[in-house]
Amino acid sequence: MVAASLRIRFLIIGATPAGLASAVSLRQAGHHVVLLGAYDTMPVAVPPNMSKLLLRWGLEEELKTTSVQCRSMFIQHYERGDALGEHVWHEELFKDAGGDFLNMSYSDILRILQRKAESLGTEIIPHARISSIDFDDDERPSVRLASGDVVEADVIVGTEGTDSVARRAIVGEEMQGASIGLISLTIPQEAMAADPQLAPMLEQRKVLYSWWGNSRAALAWVAGVHPQYFLRVHVPEERTEGLIWRRDITREQVMSYMGKCEPRLRRLVELSTSIRCTPLTEPAQLETWSHPSGRMVLIGDAAHPFPIGAINEVANLVCDAAVLGELFRHLHNEDQIASFLRAFESLRREHATATLAADVANYGLFAMPPGEEHEMRDRFMEEKYRAGIEAFTGTEDDRLAAAWEKDKDFLAYDAEDHAAEWWNDWGLLQERANQRAQVFEVEQIAQATQRIEVN
Repeated sequence: MVAASLRIRFLIIGATPAGLASAVSLRQAGHHVVLLGAYDTMPVAVPPNMSKLLLRWGLEEELKTTSVQCRSMFIQHYERGDALGEHVWHEELFKDAGGDFLNMSYSDILRILQRKAESLGTEIIPHARISSIDFDDDERPSVRLASGDVVEADVIVGTEGTDSVARRAIVGEEMQGASIGLISLTIPQEAMAADPQLAPMLEQRKVLYSWWGNSRAALAWVAGVHPQYFLRVHVPEERTEGLIWRRDITREQVMSYMGKCEPRLRRLVELSTSIRCTPLTEPAQLETWSHPSGRMVLIGDAAHPFPIGAINEVANLVCDAAVLGELFRHLHNEDQIASFLRAFESLRREHATATLAADVANYGLFAMPPGEEHEMRDRFMEEKYRAGIEAFTGTEDDRLAAAWEKDKDFLAYDAEDHAAEWWNDWGLLQERANQRAQVFEVEQIAQATQRIEVN
């Protein structure tokens, strides 16, 4: 890969997927990178639009040892447990998309990204607490830590979410409430293996199990190579009114929020060893992701937070990082910095917004409220299942099939190619226009000087 001819110092706030992936992408582009922060643990889906980037960044062996391929979704009735349908993701999909569909632990994603970033020379300051972000008279940014230390940079990249110092420095907007709550549970596979109802689910490690019901849905899958199994349940948020979203929710509370559901779901809750409860929030659309100085930008959850558990939740963060690094690979003078940050927002805002809308729409399909449309969805799926037709196959008026066609486009998205196309189509033109303007200015000065000398 070609490195930037002008190498600058980036300060990344947050050891998030976006932050660590940005460190990898920017270091590969040749820039100096300092990263502040620590990380959390959760399960995560790695769709092709993300895995292709990780493979391109040289992480193939790490993915092989930490992930499990996901090859199909098996759909069941939430309340009854009987089969509604199945959809297999064929090799042709992965060939077209250029990547694989993997299940793995969030902590493994962060760990392999951190190791890659460190191997490339990223300086990481763990557990750094930020007091303030400041700009000098030349608009050059710096971060003051709680320890009193000051870390200077040419560009700050904020990744830590909606309540971060970086986001407040630019916009200070709050999240809006949404109508869905998410309950995440961890279940030991050893306990499942001893249960006759649940043991068969462990035999199908490449299957994503899903349950679709009345205003509720659930997903269950293996946690990569770890000895845990994950269950996520989507429930109407009004069912949890008065609950402070937290980690110490009880199994009894979970079951009351889940309502009527098939026995295996209740058994998974009974065997769970950890529970996390969070609202699915609707992000405010920010007017800008960049600071007026042109030296600080928000990416990932700081700019466009995704619902926890969405298929593209982490993929979008890594795509942000890939675009940022690819743009700054072409840096050769400081005047380009603000231009590249504007280009980053232009490229990623539209795509992230469209992907978010698709993921939120999928929640609506999985957890439809009772009614005629819900009954029609179940009937169509059952008919296709009996006929041996895959669940997401159908005509244009089939909402599931239409949603899947959109999803396939997002899975095939290549963030680095997107940025490279912008550079070839617009960035180079802008550079040539600037060069012509500079030549014209020099010629004008020379002509004016000659006139003065003649006079």
